[in-house]
Amino acid sequence: MKQDYLTSVASVLTVAALIGAIVLFPGQFEQALTLAKTQVIGNFGFLFTYPAFAASLFFLVAAVTPLGRLRFGEGPPEFSTPSWLGMLFSTGMGIALLTWGVSEPRYHVEAGMSSHEALLTALNHWGLLAWVGYLGVGVMFAHALYNLGIAKPAEQLLGNGFLSRLNLVSLVVATVIGLALTFAYASTPLRQALADGLGLEVSNAAMILTLAGFAILSSASGLKRGIKWLSNYNSVFALGLMLAVFLLTQPGEILAQFARLLPEYLLRYPAMATDIGLGDPERKAWLADWLYAFEASWYGWFIFTGVFIARISKGRSLRELVLGILVVPSLLTGFWFVTFGLAGLEAGAEDVFQLVRDIDTSGLLSLVLLLNILLFFVTSADSAGLVCEMLTARRTRIFWILAMAGLAIVIGGLGGDVYRVILTLISVSAIPVALGIFALTGAFLLRLRRDRAAMPEIRGGGSGPA
Repeated sequence: MKQDYLTSVASVLTVAALIGAIVLFPGQFEQALTLAKTQVIGNFGFLFTYPAFAASLFFLVAAVTPLGRLRFGEGPPEFSTPSWLGMLFSTGMGIALLTWGVSEPRYHVEAGMSSHEALLTALNHWGLLAWVGYLGVGVMFAHALYNLGIAKPAEQLLGNGFLSRLNLVSLVVATVIGLALTFAYASTPLRQALADGLGLEVSNAAMILTLAGFAILSSASGLKRGIKWLSNYNSVFALGLMLAVFLLTQPGEILAQFARLLPEYLLRYPAMATDIGLGDPERKAWLADWLYAFEASWYGWFIFTGVFIARISKGRSLRELVLGILVVPSLLTGFWFVTFGLAGLEAGAEDVFQLVRDIDTSGLLSLVLLLNILLFFVTSADSAGLVCEMLTARRTRIFWILAMAGLAIVIGGLGGDVYRVILTLISVSAIPVALGIFALTGAFLLRLRRDRAAMPEIRGGGSGPA
């Protein structure tokens, strides 16, 4: 217990030190971060993408073999399949889909790509390579928690020593900084909506604290109520928003484009996922700015989302996890990008807010969009607090939510330059997180090798196919 609180204190001090360095030495700190991003992610970004690609192939094959029957824990699943899918989707992507669904294809088209190639590129960034990390960490922690009886896998797999604690600190710090930026993002459109709709001017700090209050209320209501219910509503709003954009723009073209893109994406996936720009400096620079940068950011979220997925997946099989975390979300994400991407390009929209205003002058879709942002945020903040609590000390969930909110207020008060530096910090902080994930994976595989008796479902047939 004492070590758990020491990890919490070390995490808070690390975040404070990083923000202090940004405030006191913004230029020098940004140069150091940019250098690390350029040299490490730019030159060795394939170390992020290659493991993700290999893992995606492994899990897709494993799902159709007897290994797919492996069940995590005993008894029926704790949550219904729709609620389970809603929770993992809200936590895994959420606000990011709303942000990038219109914006990324537009960026690529403006850079000279055709709309088809731009959408294909977006699918590569947000499809299998993104979701497989959530699946891998979720499977590892679910098996450790429910089949191996390891109460704190992030610590115990690495031996509970100094390196284990150091890894925990890096995981918590990456989660706190990433969610602080989500706080900052969610507050802006909500403040604007209050100003436009009610004439109510709300400060950034007040809005962030209000959002934190919603997240705390969600956490107080418990996982089976707060996150579960909000995720269910979230899924309805998100699917409704996507359906509305689909029907109000060009449904025939969207369906035709998706039908062309999906098989092409699957055929080109190995080449796109393992591209290193060999012999092409310009291509290599592009990969560093896009594919590698995205994958580094995903690594920063893999632990947070993967641990949460493990928490809600007791009683499910490996086959169910592969379908529910890798296959279905990748298909849904692909259709989302085709829908919003094509609609945005056709309307000449800069972002999703402009798109929904253009296609629906009544304001109803704008309201749905804002509710989506609010609910996506609350579920993300609540689940992030839960994961930080699981990685550190008990009964600290509210503390971590408030810590994220406090950091968001600080970031907002420091101006745009600091915001840009924090974005770079998130990519760079993914480097130690990735190393920690690789170390945990290695330790987990060694544990399985020493304890093959921990997989009776495979040898004996288990509970049958999922």
